[in-house]
Order: sequence, then C-alpha cells, then structure tokens
Amino acid sequence: MLILTNSVYLGIHVEITAVNPRVSQIPAFLYIHFGFAAIFTVEVLLRAFAAGSAYEYLWACKPWAWNWLDLFVVVSSWTEMMVDFASGDSRAANTNLRIMRIMRIGRLARVVRVVRVVRLFRALRTLVASLVGTLKSLFWSFTLMALVIYIFGILFTDVLLDFRETDGSTGPELEQMKKYFGNLGASSATLFRAISDGISWEIAADSLQPAGQFWVQLFHFYVAFCSFALLNVMTGVFCNSAIKAAENDTELLVQSTVQMRKELRDHVVSLFHSIDERGLGRVTITDFEKAFDTEAMQAFIHALQLGAVDAWTFFTTVDKDGDFEVSVDEFTERCMQLHGPAKSVDLFAVRMQNTKLQKQLNRMEDIMAAQWEMRRSVNEGKDSQDLGQHLGHGI
Repeated sequence: MLILTNSVYLGIHVEITAVNPRVSQIPAFLYIHFGFAAIFTVEVLLRAFAAGSAYEYLWACKPWAWNWLDLFVVVSSWTEMMVDFASGDSRAANTNLRIMRIMRIGRLARVVRVVRVVRLFRALRTLVASLVGTLKSLFWSFTLMALVIYIFGILFTDVLLDFRETDGSTGPELEQMKKYFGNLGASSATLFRAISDGISWEIAADSLQPAGQFWVQLFHFYVAFCSFALLNVMTGVFCNSAIKAAENDTELLVQSTVQMRKELRDHVVSLFHSIDERGLGRVTITDFEKAFDTEAMQAFIHALQLGAVDAWTFFTTVDKDGDFEVSVDEFTERCMQLHGPAKSVDLFAVRMQNTKLQKQLNRMEDIMAAQWEMRRSVNEGKDSQDLGQHLGHGI
C-alpha cells in the first residue's frame, strides 16, 4: 500500500508541477518527500537487520535485485532532497546543480517498485511473468526484423541512386522517391512504417513507379512477406514464450495449485452437505445409495476421475476408518487424495509395498521350508530308532 501511495503521489506531483512550475517550491512537497524517504529508509534497515548483515541483504537473499533497487531508491531520495536544500530559491544555484537532477531517475525506480505488488494479484502476475518471458524472443525478433529491413533498405536506396544517375531527372517524381528512399535511414524508416501502419504503404510503393514496375512489385512482395510471414511468426513465438514463462513461474504455479485445491475442497464439502440430508455431519451407505445415481454425484465422480461403478465401492473407498460412517473430514480428505489419475509417486509406493510383501513372503517360505526340513529329519531319526529297537527285540 505504501508503494502504491508513493507512486500515486509522484504522478500527482509531476502533473501539478507541469501545470504550475512554482508549485514545486512549496515546503509541503518537500516534507512529503522527506516522509516517504524516511519510511523507505526504515524499511531497508529493517530488511537488512532481518537478513543478518548488509552482505546477506544485498547478495545472499533471493530477491537481491529488488534489495538493490530499494537501496537505490533510498539513496536517490536523500540525494534529491539534499540538492533541493542546497539549491534554495536561487536560480543560479539551480543552474549549477542542474546536473544533479539526474538523480530524479530515482523517482522512476520508486514507481518501478510497484511491480513487487504484482505478485499479490494472480491475473496481473500472469501477465507480467508472460511479458518478462518474451523479452529474449523480443530481442531476437527485433534483430531479425532489423536485418530484413536493412537488406531491403539497401536495395531500394540503390534503386534510387541508379535511377538518379541514369535518368538524370530532377522533377517532383525524384523528390518523392528521395523523401522515402533518399538514404539508408529514410529507406529503413519507410520500410518499418509500411508494415506498422505508420504510413500508407501505397504511397511509398507508388513513389518507386518512375524506377520501374518491377520495383513497385518488389515493394509489394516485401509488405506481403513481412505481414503474412515475418510478423505472424514473431507473434507465434511471442505467444509460445509467454505460455512457457507462465508455466515455469514457480510462485504462480504454487498459487494456481493452491487456488485449484481450495476450489475443489469447497466443491467436495458442498457435495457432502447435499448427501447429508439429515444434517448429522456423518453419512451412511444408505445415504450414499440415495445420492449416487443423481446427476450431481455422477458429474462429481467423473470430474474427480474416480471411476467408481457403484455406491458401495465409492463408500468403502472414502470410509477411511472402516466404521461404515463417513464424516465430512473423511470424505474431503479421501476425495482430495483420489482426485485425478494415479500419480507416479502413488505407483512407486505400490511398487515398493509389493516388493516389501514379496520379501516377507520369501522369508516366510524359507522359514517354513527350514521347519519342514527339520521336522522331516526328526521323523527320519525316530523311524531309524524305532527300527533299531524292533530288530533288537527280534534278536
């Protein structure tokens, strides 16, 4: 809120000063500047104290770039006020210290701090993240566009030079060509304006008519190529970069996930209350059977991708403690866990559990085999002893 207030105040101050320059000399504005500078200074000191040291605050903390911006805002604010105090009302002093007014770029930095507030608003943060993500593509797109304009600019400028040397005309037709293609700078400006609605490209194309119809058609080809190919490809690249930037924004992804889970939880709770017609806070299999075939329940099961085929299967799935009654907490927790298809972590957990059970079964099998072998050995020993005793009695 403080950042927004300061940004609004700077806009109001600049507007009032533009209408009446003498208003800037009112002491009230200086006091307001002092108040904001003091508050920003306290903020920076508290942040540095919380970080532990100046080094941690400026280099080790994750938003270190913003910390440097805050420090620049504080330094520029105090510098600007010291310049104002030193200049006083003397015009000569204002002239001598005019170069120090470059520090007023700190005002721009203070307005830029508004971007930090963007992360509090999901939709606005998505737009900003997408815009920032397209900067790299924007640079290379401008480079490609500049290269295309440079190539055609050299070509059309050379056409003018050749026409002037061979025809020798100095009439209005040549002046019209020189206006749009007189040098490389003029040609580049004309070519850029022709594809960005800066001028009507019909006028620029007709100015090449004295040089020949071929060059007019070549200019048509340039406009068609840039309009239907170059600009559309640039737009597609921008859109793709913006989508990827929004998807790769970790904080935005976390916000989206939290928001989706909150909406899903609210929907689950609302559905549970619609099933609990008696208002007891707990539902039984009978309540499930009554509500299972309703359109709302079927749509809910389809949305969660549960795949339950009957009320009993669904009920036993959400009945966590097996007491044949489901509370709102049980219903909500189970539905949140069962939402969507099986995840890789779920499949891995099942695989590890099966591996553990297989090891336990193998261990039990080994124990049973050892016991069986021991019992067989004992039985064979008894049989041999009984046979010996029988033979002894016979002798």
